[in-house]
Amino acid sequence: MRFLFVSEYYPPMHMGGAEISLKLLVEGLAELGHDVTVLTPNYSSPSTSVERMEHLRVIRFKSPRRLLFRERARKASSEAYRGNRPLFYLQLGQYIRFSSAELMRRTMELLRREDFDVVHANNLESILAVSQIETNALKVAHLRDFALLCWNRGLNKGGTLCPGCSAEQVRECMGARLTAPLLSYQIHRRRAVLENFDVLIAISEFVKGQFMRRLGMKSSNINVLYNPVGDRVLSNLSKDEARRLLGLPEDGKVVLFAGTLSEMKGAHLVLRLAERLPEYLFVVVGTGPLRSAFESSRLPNLLYVGYKPIETLRHYYRASDVLVVPSLWHEPFGRVVVEGLANGSFVIGSNRGAIPEVIRWAGGGVVVEPEVESIGRAVESYFDSPVSVERARRRVLKYSEEYSLRFTRLMR
Repeated sequence: MRFLFVSEYYPPMHMGGAEISLKLLVEGLAELGHDVTVLTPNYSSPSTSVERMEHLRVIRFKSPRRLLFRERARKASSEAYRGNRPLFYLQLGQYIRFSSAELMRRTMELLRREDFDVVHANNLESILAVSQIETNALKVAHLRDFALLCWNRGLNKGGTLCPGCSAEQVRECMGARLTAPLLSYQIHRRRAVLENFDVLIAISEFVKGQFMRRLGMKSSNINVLYNPVGDRVLSNLSKDEARRLLGLPEDGKVVLFAGTLSEMKGAHLVLRLAERLPEYLFVVVGTGPLRSAFESSRLPNLLYVGYKPIETLRHYYRASDVLVVPSLWHEPFGRVVVEGLANGSFVIGSNRGAIPEVIRWAGGGVVVEPEVESIGRAVESYFDSPVSVERARRRVLKYSEEYSLRFTRLMR
């Protein structure tokens, strides 16, 4: 089959897990012998470039977007969506419209020259773009978050699920007054675009359920395909070797937190856990708004190492006994869960979003309320009676190996 993947970002330029999963998918399809093309803006050069590999072509088209992203391979994280200022979201809406129009124009130009069997939209802007294109190819939309439903992309309202961006909710969430009806109208216009796709793929049952409930969609209209992990995430060291490499005590009881240091990710709970459980070593990898609290901590059993690239983070996964994922917000998937399991960490995850779903699917973990007492008891319980995660690790790896093949089976 001939696949065209339209994406607003593609590694080395990426926002997060969506682009990581896309790269694994297209490379897997190419290995299966499919003819794969990726169409994406060029953020590193003021010209169009084409990268060619066996069965895979990446077209990075000339785009004024690069002026907004000066730093090469920049990780434009969800911090861009964290503010609650109405003016920011109005400007963001203008940028999204410009971006989707540019992606639509470039996609149509390519479709006039070449034929494809499948055209895939990877995220919000590409979904808005491809939805407006008439083609004989199968049109596929990947639902990776809630950007079609919510301005902050997470349906997050102080750790609870927001009912949606009605004018009233916009006023409450953003402090908007005069602009609330306009912001509400703009977000509701996005919802209709999914009717223009032949195949919809959600990254979890949780995401699928939210779209079904909020848009009145049938279960049969949305497929679920979990995100994979790639070889780059996997440590090639034993636990002892990883600990020696990282300077961690070989006989210590190591609990890892990896991610954004924010309250929505539950990072503040880790500080309290370390204070409550002095017999365990809490290793924290990441950066974010709460970084100074970790940098200034004098707790002897708290080791803050800052941000680490995945080439190093994977060894922290391998070196840890337990990975805590205490998110307060409702994660659409929770990539850190499968990355930890793939490296042999037992996962203690919060009862939020898709985290429970992924842990129960893979095994190798427990689900708790994101509270110090609950997480603390789970940590103590694990070390009192350690549980092997080998079966869960093999399941995650096998699923990841079959990811591209599973994707092709959805193309009907």
